[in-house]
Amino acid sequence: MIYHKPSVDEPVTQGDIADECPLLVWEFSETESQFRSVTVEARVVVLTQACDLVQAKSTRVLVATVHDAQYLVERSRSARRS
Repeated sequence: MIYHKPSVDEPVTQGDIADECPLLVWEFSETESQFRSVTVEARVVVLTQACDLVQAKSTRVLVATVHDAQYLVERSRSARRS
């Protein structure tokens, strides 16, 4: 099996995929002419080195958003037409 959903008791490790992970993003408000913080939920993959996580050297975890492959293909097609 390539992927399994870890239980809440398992420690996080590199390569784990998490659904509905809260992420902080910055949005620019045209009306207020400033940035504001917004929290969104996304599917992410853990990028932080497994050894740093096991040895508790990290206080934060670096993640990357996991995009649906079909979405990326469609976006690429529409970008070529522009």
